[in-house]
Amino acid sequence: MNKLLATALVWMLICGAAAAANNAPASDASIRELLELTNAQQMLDGMKGQMTAMMNSAMQNATKDQTITAERQAILDRMSAKMSAVVTDMLNWDDLLPMYLRTFRASFTQDESDGVIKFYKSPAGRAYVKKLPLVMQNIMREMPEFMKPVQEKILTIQRESIQEFKDLKDKEEAKK
Repeated sequence: MNKLLATALVWMLICGAAAAANNAPASDASIRELLELTNAQQMLDGMKGQMTAMMNSAMQNATKDQTITAERQAILDRMSAKMSAVVTDMLNWDDLLPMYLRTFRASFTQDESDGVIKFYKSPAGRAYVKKLPLVMQNIMREMPEFMKPVQEKILTIQRESIQEFKDLKDKEEAKK
């Protein structure tokens, strides 16, 4: 009887350890495989161009009612180049990979990571990965039109605030 009880106890410990192993955080190796299967680095690189295009579109909308001289265009071009450089630096894969590893490890168990990897290796998963850049490109193409009302409201708020500052300055100068 004691032998049977000891065997049952050992079996429960083994099963418990196996279950706990599946609930362990995802390994760096499985996270890296998942990132590779989802083309995360390529998507990040694609985001750089899309963000730059969106910023340029926003600049064009912001200056559409203004006369753009060659000097002003040069300033805008330098600003655009500087902003693109900031985005490129910010979206550097080598700098972001440790963050990806930490957040995936904190968010997924090994069992979940294995299941997601299995999905991305399936035909449906491969199709999803293949078509997702097109989906994102289409979303980014529609984003400027979607953002137009927000940009117009922000520009109105900016103009009103600039006018308030001007009025305040005039008021303060009148008191002197």
